[in-house]
Amino acid sequence: MGDFQELFQSAVGRELKKSVPLSQFSNFRIGGKADYFFSASSLKELTDAVHLSEEESVSYRIIGGGFNVLFDDDGFRGLVIKNDVKGIKKLKDFKVEALSGTDLGDVIDFCKERGLGGAAFLAGIPGTVGGAVYGNAGAFGRSIGDILEEAEALDLGAKRAGPKKLTNSQMGFQYRKSLLKEKPLILLKAVFKLAPESAEVIKKDIEKNIKERKEKHPPWSVACAGSYFKNPVSDTGEKMAAGFLLDRVGARGLKRGGAAVYKGHANFLINTGNATSKDIRDLAAELKKRVKKRFGITLEEEVVFIPAEP
Repeated sequence: MGDFQELFQSAVGRELKKSVPLSQFSNFRIGGKADYFFSASSLKELTDAVHLSEEESVSYRIIGGGFNVLFDDDGFRGLVIKNDVKGIKKLKDFKVEALSGTDLGDVIDFCKERGLGGAAFLAGIPGTVGGAVYGNAGAFGRSIGDILEEAEALDLGAKRAGPKKLTNSQMGFQYRKSLLKEKPLILLKAVFKLAPESAEVIKKDIEKNIKERKEKHPPWSVACAGSYFKNPVSDTGEKMAAGFLLDRVGARGLKRGGAAVYKGHANFLINTGNATSKDIRDLAAELKKRVKKRFGITLEEEVVFIPAEP
């Protein structure tokens, strides 16, 4: 690994950090130390870091805002790359281009200030553009895939190839899914198709949506990774609320070590102060077991667990 550090400095132009606690990059505030850590601030740094890791067979993981992820108590054996590649610009025909490490909230504010409507439903969803597109994030019956026109991604299946352009139909958007989960692709930038709307109307929509989210979700001060389970879909295509099912099996207030189910909403697991990754996963396993026994439904995690050994 010492040789990899030297290679990285030469190829990327910046030094790797060693033994970095991942808890500081997780909204769960959980996670051991990564062998190496790098914060990429440009598309070139991001692509160079990924290409070098691939070529040297060094395990790596890319993270965005640290939401919807649970790091291992043992950290990560390899390189964690934080995508800090930020930037937004307005294109013609009411389109907006955003780099993948850009905060979703910054995109929403950008659209509001320029009278571009259609993205207010995303208000209050934490994280980056990359994370949101990866998991097709959404709320109030809409998802980010509804407004994405095209994407540009790094295709790891083609060595040192240039960026690959993907249309909306090629992105394979489904509920909390996209092509990025299925193929070796890393989002670099996204273009969103919006529509003209007054800033005042957009502002009211944003405030309404944030208010509604605040009534159900834990406050920002609580260590939580967002909705833990996806809403299951029945054989007939009907979506059921995971929180409703969890309520019916007595989830609220359940604890395992330092992990607990949030009292305000059963589909949020929180770190009460000293939770380990194992505590969170043990609690989640108990919840899945109860729902399976009562309803015959297997809940699927929305939060992604990143093991120490890939």
